[in-house]
Amino acid sequence: MAHLMMHAQVLKHFHKLPKKVQKKVPELIEKFQINPWDTAIGLHGLKESMLDHKVRGADLPDGYRAIVIAPEQGDTFLLVHIDSHDRAYAWAKNKRFEVHSSTGAFQIFDVQETTEALQDAVIPTPTVDDYPLQNLANDYLFHAGVPHLLIPAVRQVKSDQELEVLSEYLPPECYEVLVGLVAGLSLDEALAQALGTDVEDEQPVTIVGPGDFSQLTQRPNRDLVVVEGEETLKAMLEGGSLEEWRIFLHPQQRKIVEWQTNGSMSITGAAGTGKTVALMHRAVYLAKHLNNPKERILLTTFTTNLSVTIKSYLRRLDPIAAEHIEVTNLNQLARTICSRSGWKGRIASPEELNDLWDEVWADPSIVNLPMSKAELQKEFELVIDANGVDSEEGYLTTVRTGRPRMGRKERREAWPIFQAFRRLLLKQNLLTFEGAIHQARFAVEQGNFPPFRHVLADEVQDFSLEALKLIAALSQVNQGFSDPLCVAGDGHQRIYRGKVPLNLAGIYVKGRSRQLKVNYRTSEQIRLFAQSILEGTVIDDLDLGQTTIVGDRSVFTGPKPEIVQCADEKEEAKRIASWAKELIQDGFASYEICLTPYKPAIRTALEAEGIPTFELKPREEDPGPEEPGVRLGTMKRIKGLEFRAIAMGCSNESDAMNNFAKAELLERCERYVAATRARERLLVCILLPLP
Repeated sequence: MAHLMMHAQVLKHFHKLPKKVQKKVPELIEKFQINPWDTAIGLHGLKESMLDHKVRGADLPDGYRAIVIAPEQGDTFLLVHIDSHDRAYAWAKNKRFEVHSSTGAFQIFDVQETTEALQDAVIPTPTVDDYPLQNLANDYLFHAGVPHLLIPAVRQVKSDQELEVLSEYLPPECYEVLVGLVAGLSLDEALAQALGTDVEDEQPVTIVGPGDFSQLTQRPNRDLVVVEGEETLKAMLEGGSLEEWRIFLHPQQRKIVEWQTNGSMSITGAAGTGKTVALMHRAVYLAKHLNNPKERILLTTFTTNLSVTIKSYLRRLDPIAAEHIEVTNLNQLARTICSRSGWKGRIASPEELNDLWDEVWADPSIVNLPMSKAELQKEFELVIDANGVDSEEGYLTTVRTGRPRMGRKERREAWPIFQAFRRLLLKQNLLTFEGAIHQARFAVEQGNFPPFRHVLADEVQDFSLEALKLIAALSQVNQGFSDPLCVAGDGHQRIYRGKVPLNLAGIYVKGRSRQLKVNYRTSEQIRLFAQSILEGTVIDDLDLGQTTIVGDRSVFTGPKPEIVQCADEKEEAKRIASWAKELIQDGFASYEICLTPYKPAIRTALEAEGIPTFELKPREEDPGPEEPGVRLGTMKRIKGLEFRAIAMGCSNESDAMNNFAKAELLERCERYVAATRARERLLVCILLPLP
């Protein structure tokens, strides 16, 4: 039986086709499964007019044509383009459609178009005399995935800007490998990241020739998907538009989704690299392979809003598999476990915690504080509570990463203060958030709450030690089960606490950790600006190593971020309102624009311009196009979301954007997170320096 694989570009533009054509395509697919040479399909050769003799045309209504690539080996055909007769044939005329014999990737390229693009490009920056690609042998470039016919064009590249020009013309995995090589990766490392392979288990590619499509359905490919009939196509296009994250995965993401491990594994990567997407697909993959339908899968996040979004996405991804996956945020997870294991109290509100601290400080016996009251409260929150410290001896030996230095004498003096605060909590039957996590962990370890077959956790860079221990207990990481725990996170986005290595919680991922490098959310210009916010800092890999951004890249480019200096917040509000108005006039929908942090003055300025606003709320999914209005939210609240445009109002004097030298790392990370929510446009308002 023949297979028909559809290229991503066909699906992306499917809804622009006439209704008659849309209706005919599923019929064409059905007939292909039975006999691709059925006369009803109207498949015909175009040898005289096409550079690549594998190109075929298929008749569609209203004079439209489908461009189909016929195999020379195998029975897999490729539907790569649909357009009106003349435009379809003009698109395919000079292109080549080949499987690369070294990488096994399917590639579409136009030698003449690629060469002319490089020659016609206006490069404003000087070229580099000894650019890395010019020193590579032809065989080396070929093994990097460059088609033989494009090697001369690649050899002409003398700068990063010229390489970027070729990004639109080179096969995507080929461009990705070249970016990695220029950034300093080895060929094996660059290929592993682009193709989703591992050097230690990579099987040699056996391709007979450029028309050998026999292995395409078995090999990971970012742009091709098998379409088995009308229902499959309808499922892909559900909701009226293509959601690429549901269908097309980068080969490295696919490798992570289907990776079978004998222990815990981790996914890292900078903002926008698709960690959450990979995590969701992995959850669905594991749900489909449960041996017992009564087994459960947990997917938990740190922030509330992200868990709400993931729950909605999972239902769209696979509604049947989603029934086996419990999605919740860490706070609610702890509440649920505590409640089901018999606890009748509740988690204290921030106001109640402040009242309890006031009561502690009112005690006249508390004198000679080893540090300020504010710092002691932070010490309890970030060290005592987060690490589950329950004894003076434990406090004397606990790791205090990111906290001011305290000797043993000062810690002994502080310990009675923490005990007094805990006694007040106990008296009112209250728990802190971290206290609830601590109690939940004990409930699981004592058998009062059943564990899950698989656990997946997102945003773990913000998990405390107690939270990590909780998910370790829920996933039974020490029981010898396959695929017990998968964690995802990014040290660049840590905005709540100092780093806590996974191994301290008994979660060992050495040899089972993968880093994603391709950014899908933000333009290259925004990615580079966001990265500059953290310049000079050391970012961990969630465990005991350091992360690297070598080889990171975005899949598209756009305008540079706009940095404007404002004399005060009044001017800032005016600038942001004017910017948002211009975007809307240019075709942006109001819900595609977000302002952070929330400031009443800016909201007033927006509404004075006739622009509606919508405040993002906790535990509620962004309604998207169903609710107009420029989104307003704190930098923490918009974490996990994305918008076409972001405005950051940072013109108040104390904002970290105005003085990186004095800013805490968590403050800089928070602004990195805010900047990386923007897809295309970014406005940053900072304070005008004093004269």
